[in-house]
Amino acid sequence: MSKEVIVYGYNSVETSVLKNPESIIELYIDESSSNKRVEKLLSSKAASRLNIQKVDKHFLSDLLSTEKHQGIAAKIRIDDFFDLKSSIEYLSQNHGSLVLILDDLDDPRNIGACLRTANATAVDMVVLSKNRVNIDSPVISKVSSGALQNTNIAVVSNISQFIDRIKEIGFWIYGTSDDSDVSYWEPSYIESSAIIVGSEGKGMRDLTKSKCDQLLSIPMSGDVTSLNVSVACGLVLYEVLRQRSAN
Repeated sequence: MSKEVIVYGYNSVETSVLKNPESIIELYIDESSSNKRVEKLLSSKAASRLNIQKVDKHFLSDLLSTEKHQGIAAKIRIDDFFDLKSSIEYLSQNHGSLVLILDDLDDPRNIGACLRTANATAVDMVVLSKNRVNIDSPVISKVSSGALQNTNIAVVSNISQFIDRIKEIGFWIYGTSDDSDVSYWEPSYIESSAIIVGSEGKGMRDLTKSKCDQLLSIPMSGDVTSLNVSVACGLVLYEVLRQRSAN
């Protein structure tokens, strides 16, 4: 199954054009734009067979509900997201997988940033709550810079149930928390692992925290007491990548 979504911003659209041009249904270009990067993209071989629509910039602003679109957008077809059943089937067949769970996150910019980092660090699946976020938000696609359409994403109704199921197939569950005295670089992440980050305001929910096998802290020496969730996510995921690359 597949679904149609709108992506916008140069990086997100470029990724689709160059890596998966057959997914593009329509490419929208601001007819008044003189952006050299856009012109270069349109002259590429990959763009030569696309359905390109030159449109007024107000059309893009209305379509995307923002004026910050860089004069380019695309309607693309992507694989439908995993649900609980299909995600467990996939992970069962891929031993040693790395999963990122976004617990209670609802800010599309933070979600997009986490997706971008997850793709860069070879995360096998990102899990989101169906009840907390509109994953089709164009803002997520823009901030993710192409990661939305190139990352395995599961959208589930019950994060707690998902955690229980992946535990049954051998995953070790790590959650970021201020309540831990174990630094994020101490555990070994070589085997099947799930990293959980919670919302900036409240962190992980209590039920989610109770299901973690190990809580992780991010030591800080300055005056601030917390990091943006996407920054915290990046620190832990790059430590996982470092360990797995060295193994």
